[in-house]
Amino acid sequence: MNFRELRFARAMEFSIHEINNRTDLLPGITLGYQIYDLCSEVPMTVKVAFQFANGMEPFFNDTDSCSKSAAAAVPAVIGDSTSTTSISMTRILGPFGIPQAAQEEGICVEYSEVYYRTQPRSKLERVANVIRRSTARVIVTFLHEGDLRFLLEELTRQPPPPLQWIGNDAWIIDPEFLRFNMCAGAIGFGVPRSVIPGFREFLLDLSPEQALKSPLLTEFWERSFNCSLKGSSGGARECDGSEDIRALQNPYTDTSQLRASNLVYKATYAIAHAIHGVICNDTQCDKSAKFTPLQILNQLKRVNFTMKNGFQVSFDSNGDPVAGYDLINWQFKENGALGFVTVGQYDPSKPIGREINISRPITWVRGQTEVQYIPSRGF
Repeated sequence: MNFRELRFARAMEFSIHEINNRTDLLPGITLGYQIYDLCSEVPMTVKVAFQFANGMEPFFNDTDSCSKSAAAAVPAVIGDSTSTTSISMTRILGPFGIPQAAQEEGICVEYSEVYYRTQPRSKLERVANVIRRSTARVIVTFLHEGDLRFLLEELTRQPPPPLQWIGNDAWIIDPEFLRFNMCAGAIGFGVPRSVIPGFREFLLDLSPEQALKSPLLTEFWERSFNCSLKGSSGGARECDGSEDIRALQNPYTDTSQLRASNLVYKATYAIAHAIHGVICNDTQCDKSAKFTPLQILNQLKRVNFTMKNGFQVSFDSNGDPVAGYDLINWQFKENGALGFVTVGQYDPSKPIGREINISRPITWVRGQTEVQYIPSRGF
């Protein structure tokens, strides 16, 4: 189980709990939700997308106030945390009007490789050897974290010469990758760091009894504490109630780097505001209103509000959110461990040529503080 991804899923759950307790947003309306494990696989994503499109999934019914009417059907989807699966879902759901809320020039490229974790090990070894033998000293990786993990573990067996890694946000802000010291000096853009008031307490407000109600939370509890909630089984002891979730230190409980979690938070609120705009007026909402996903999509493009953690949510004429990113650099801390350091920001609202602002010194490969030219056959 990926505890970080579980935190993302619970961010949506937290958002909906918050919305359902508000009186100014969808008053008298209870939002429901369904959570799917796509296993970071495109085929699973396609299957779920078609289920949404066909309307064959059972309705979520948290309370008696949720009726099995058209308004209770799934009007919108929060995409996966990775672009590959989210793009696959968008291409399927797009024609149905179901909204989702988520070139090389002037350089010499020595090699370009594609790797997917389900491919034979021989392919993994071949890609790793291409990297080891290359004279290029800068490597640009656009990979899902699951695929990159296999590649880095393979490279660790026989490390290549020091490389300047440039990463995408799938892994450049993932704490689990900080164990790969060969990537020291890595740089890439990541979603801005944020604070979500009340979210940490929500995550920690979990008892064994509550965990048993959800297969995902049951697995989380049993893996975290190495015990079984359903009695002794498979050599694991029975959970006895002495487990302390507040003492855990893992990606689920770590709220110091809330980035993608905040995207989920904002996306859920954006959809809620869109639904509000379709079925509510200034004072009340029409509980019996019937609407289509296309109506929600059109209203979603017009939402403009500020989250309580200060983040603005709006979309441009193309329906895209206003993008802003932190520039992340992997630097060694005083204790010798690698850590994330925000060294700049990308703000597309700034004048052309001034979108990127460097606010702190960047540490490159080998601990260098200046970019050096290294003659080679490629980049």
